Amino acid sequence: MKKVNSILPLFGAAFISMNIASCGTTADPVEYNNKLMTVMNENEKDMNAMNGAMSSQDYTKAETVRKSWSEHLDASIKTVDKMEAIDDAGLKAAVSEGLKNYKKLADEDYKTLIDLRTKEKTGDVTVQPQIQANLDKINHSFDAIGNKINQASDAFEKKATKQ
Repeated sequence: MKKVNSILPLFGAAFISMNIASCGTTADPVEYNNKLMTVMNENEKDMNAMNGAMSSQDYTKAETVRKSWSEHLDASIKTVDKMEAIDDAGLKAAVSEGLKNYKKLADEDYKTLIDLRTKEKTGDVTVQPQIQANLDKINHSFDAIGNKINQASDAFEKKATKQ
């Protein structure tokens, strides 16, 4: 029994030493970038589920996916906003803004698209121009979000590799 008692203080001292030593270290830019990109990429599951529901014309399921995606985006936004930025000229801000724009797409544009597709499915062909305009808006938004994040990521990478 004495061996166990003497090992516990040793592990405790090692744990405290590691914590103290890690306090003075700078954050790893690669790890920081990866965390931000992981949060951003977590939306892919919801996007794929949305595409699947829309392709199968299951608009009830699409609405369920939309609501779930919106909730996941809330959590992702909170995660990014809580992250401590490291010598960052805009990557965290771009990811946060991108997630907020995804949320707007999920809450507004996809809701509209689902409603329009539901009307179309019941025979209302007059909504087709609105559907196309909405799809164009969604696709343009996805492109703009991706471009902004890629630009911020490239700038972050250049700055991080100079250090």
